[in-house]
Amino acid sequence: MMLRKARPHEAPKLAALWRAAWLDGHTGHVPDELMQARGPEHFSVHAEMYVGSTTVATNDDEFLGLVVLDEDTGEVVQLAVDRAARGFGVGGALLRCAEQRLSGRHRTAYLVVVPGNIRARRFYEFHGWRDEGPMMYSAPSATGPVEVPVHRYTRVLD
Repeated sequence: MMLRKARPHEAPKLAALWRAAWLDGHTGHVPDELMQARGPEHFSVHAEMYVGSTTVATNDDEFLGLVVLDEDTGEVVQLAVDRAARGFGVGGALLRCAEQRLSGRHRTAYLVVVPGNIRARRFYEFHGWRDEGPMMYSAPSATGPVEVPVHRYTRVLD
């Protein structure tokens, strides 16, 4: 496995991986209105928008996972691992990479997880992230913001 910066021409592959992982973690755990707003076009637009702040895990030409950062705010926007690559350390490697990239600019990194995504919540807690408790996240959609209950996780950076 190799970690590297994503390349602009890879945006379609990033979008497909991001959407598949997002659906795995969010189906049945977010409002129907948000599910409808998160079609393939949403992920295509966001993969292109964030390609410059995306790190990918690859095995030759195969994408195993990705992590998307907002380096201005210290947010881990998305960590996605292909279903077939889960359990092999891909997510942990991507998360450590994100922490390292943010550590020079921020004292604390953060991310949000929907309460029902128990797999993700356990993963972040295992890696030393702290659940700061529930909050509401205003997710943008074409018809206006969708209020989504989430938990905010933080990690003090070295």
